Amino acid sequence: MRSVKLGYVGALLGLLLLCFSSAAMAAYNPTERILSRLQGEWYDSEGNIVLNFAGDTVNGCKIVGAYNPAGGSSDFSCFIRIIENGEYRDLPIIAENLGPDNYHAHVILNGDNRDENKGTLLMRTTTPQYQETVGGIGIDMPEKEVLAKYGQPDVIGIERGVSLWKYQSLGLELSMRHQRVWIIRILRNGNRHFDRTGFNCANAPYEFQEAYSFNRVPAAGTFGAFGVGHGEYMWFDNYPQSITLSTFWN
Repeated sequence: MRSVKLGYVGALLGLLLLCFSSAAMAAYNPTERILSRLQGEWYDSEGNIVLNFAGDTVNGCKIVGAYNPAGGSSDFSCFIRIIENGEYRDLPIIAENLGPDNYHAHVILNGDNRDENKGTLLMRTTTPQYQETVGGIGIDMPEKEVLAKYGQPDVIGIERGVSLWKYQSLGLELSMRHQRVWIIRILRNGNRHFDRTGFNCANAPYEFQEAYSFNRVPAAGTFGAFGVGHGEYMWFDNYPQSITLSTFWN
């Protein structure tokens, strides 16, 4: 009798484990979560729709699944497998800043995490949106617009594997990636300032706190990012020599 009861218990435990395993596998499947983040149209720098995610399709092709995911919910990489002309095709995807109300959500098609300039950067809007600008220049502005405003930089160097444009007489440095502005830095020895407030390196940290509603007085450190809204952050790590505007929060 005891052995029969143990058999029933074993069978019940096996059934529970099977159900749990199936539920865990379903929860682990990243495809639905990833596709929910990618829904909608994604535009290149010329305003062309390159990717259009609609439900379980992209550009009208059925999506088989999202594979090899790495990263979190707003920044991740994977490849999207589709059926195109009756054959499988994989679309390598790097997603950046896909959190809510972020002006700088990106999808990099055919990108490579080891090469900041590889692939095609796509955005949710045909033209960039800016929360803050410096002399009319904002993050994600195409380089052709920068050249139209300021002309060729005085010096072009390399920083973090991307081009660094230096307008030395203005005290302005721009890190460029995918032919767009990636990072903006204003220097103490120039006349550039943030357009919303007119502030620059001559202003005191407490003035920035009051003007931008920071929860603390800006200072350098491990948690040195100060959000100005819509996915843009100021960094004061080298203040008062320079202040940086980027999409990095850590």
